[in-house]
Amino acid sequence: MHTIEIPEKKKAVDFPSEIDEMTADQFTCYVDLVLKYVSSKITENQFKMRLVQKLLDLRMSFRYAFLSVEEKEECDTSLVRLSELMDCFIEEYQKDGKPVKAFKLKSVRNFLPVISGYHGPRDCFENISYCEYRTARGYFRSFAEDGNEDSLNHLVAVLYRPAKKFWFIRKFMQSSDGEIRIPFHSKSNPLLLEQRARKIAKAPYPVRYTVFLYFSGCEDFLKTGKPQVDGVELDFSQLYKEKSSENTDKSDVGMVGLLFSLAETGVFGTIEQTDNANLWDIMVRVYQVVMQMKSLEEKTKSNGAC
Repeated sequence: MHTIEIPEKKKAVDFPSEIDEMTADQFTCYVDLVLKYVSSKITENQFKMRLVQKLLDLRMSFRYAFLSVEEKEECDTSLVRLSELMDCFIEEYQKDGKPVKAFKLKSVRNFLPVISGYHGPRDCFENISYCEYRTARGYFRSFAEDGNEDSLNHLVAVLYRPAKKFWFIRKFMQSSDGEIRIPFHSKSNPLLLEQRARKIAKAPYPVRYTVFLYFSGCEDFLKTGKPQVDGVELDFSQLYKEKSSENTDKSDVGMVGLLFSLAETGVFGTIEQTDNANLWDIMVRVYQVVMQMKSLEEKTKSNGAC
């Protein structure tokens, strides 16, 4: 957090220094400003000025109109200085030997638990099934490739669903798993998905795009993150390393093929039961199998060398 002290008012104001410290309203505004900047509707300075106004909840007062020229310049200068702190949301990297600026946008935090009356997943894909993930991933990749808003709407519609009936009572029952959303599986009524997509399409674009960013952040964490399970750190990047120098997309695990392979082991039950299993349970199992195979390969090579 950044802290600004106002001596004359004996007051200190805190505001975010990274996106995970933002409120849902602040992050949605941030995304909106980024989209406007990318589409050349505002300049970088305007982006910074408007963002600092949002983060500090600064509103133009009618008193400003009656200030002297010197006082207005002093206010404007202070705002410009504060806007320089917004550089913490912009990172610079080298591309083709040239410095390139990019906005920090990805996070595993779901800033928007509810959209259009529908409830979304928890942070970091904590409560989504394998079926939910592989279905949403298809729409995610489609939108990333062609920018079709229909794919974006369907991505949100898969992840955001109505609350279970009588949830206000069911949540207190001993059998409750704490999941408020109605389940999503391969046999879910596709008409209901289309109905949600049409309703979600009416939500502001920055709101829907925020869900895309959430999915992107979680997807990156699946490939590069190091979650801890029972105190043991797992390196999921091992699952996506290329096994050969062939010019193919080795980082993409076949979703359906993986489903059939896991179902054959019977660890999670039938194909349907495996598809409805928690994504993280699936990932941990895949990691376990891959690491066991690598260990066996290393032992085989070692014995062969002897």
